[in-house]
Amino acid sequence: MNRLQLLFQATRARTLPVMLAPVLIGSVLAWQQGTPFQWALFVLALLGALAAHLGANVVNDVFDFAEGTDQAAQKMASEGTTLATGSQALLRGQLSLRTYRGLAVALFALALACGIVLTFFRPWTLAFGVAGFLLAFFYVAPPLRLAYVGRGLGELDILISFGILPLVGSYYIQAGKVTLVALLASLPIGLYTTAVLYFHHFLHWRADQAVGKITPIVALGERSARLVGGILLSCVALTIFLDVLLNVFPWYSIIAAFTIIPVLFTLRQATGDLKNYLKLMASNRNGDLQATFLILLALLVRGFTHV
Repeated sequence: MNRLQLLFQATRARTLPVMLAPVLIGSVLAWQQGTPFQWALFVLALLGALAAHLGANVVNDVFDFAEGTDQAAQKMASEGTTLATGSQALLRGQLSLRTYRGLAVALFALALACGIVLTFFRPWTLAFGVAGFLLAFFYVAPPLRLAYVGRGLGELDILISFGILPLVGSYYIQAGKVTLVALLASLPIGLYTTAVLYFHHFLHWRADQAVGKITPIVALGERSARLVGGILLSCVALTIFLDVLLNVFPWYSIIAAFTIIPVLFTLRQATGDLKNYLKLMASNRNGDLQATFLILLALLVRGFTHV
């Protein structure tokens, strides 16, 4: 494995679309509402957001490894009921904890540099960045450890840090203001991202339980957690309908709400087998990407037709 591949794996760069979605939609929404699109500010905002996202991934792996969560998942993987998904380079001894910490610092430093430059144009940029950093850090770091204490705090953290903050923040960077429209637009995007993480917990909930990490699946049990997952997906569709009703999104973007249907069918079939949960994860990621594309396309169409 070359260094670039190792870096890609260590930062879990495959998850970048999760952050790309709100930044793109927030920026395009501001343009669609009459703000001239500013490419330089967009590139800086996107680079900073993606760097912060990768930094959050690395921090998450550092603390999960330190808590023994990933090692527990690795030991249980042979049973066929658990999948070790984090800090693979740490588990295999390819990179050290010190290297991981240095990588996290470098990524957050890049995000901070982008934020500082953007502050010259949009004074409140760092407020969004600092809030996002604190949420990402204390998702797994003491004393808060929101992902470990349960009660839905980890999911609320993801909704804000991977939905509301990046979409509203990217809108602000383009438009120079924060509006209710941007906040409403962030809800379905953030909820779909939250669903991605929520269903990810099914892959290793037994290992989480073994180390005292109270994810929703550990707290509720598999059956009740699947029911809550269905409610979460329904909330995605309902917020898209709401945004269409309030003219946040054009009426034809309502088709994005129907992307939850294949996910719901897959969820119904996910009855405890790891293979079924992997299918659920894949279906949910596809639904998230499809909804993002459809909403983005709808905003672009409305923007160009109003030019």
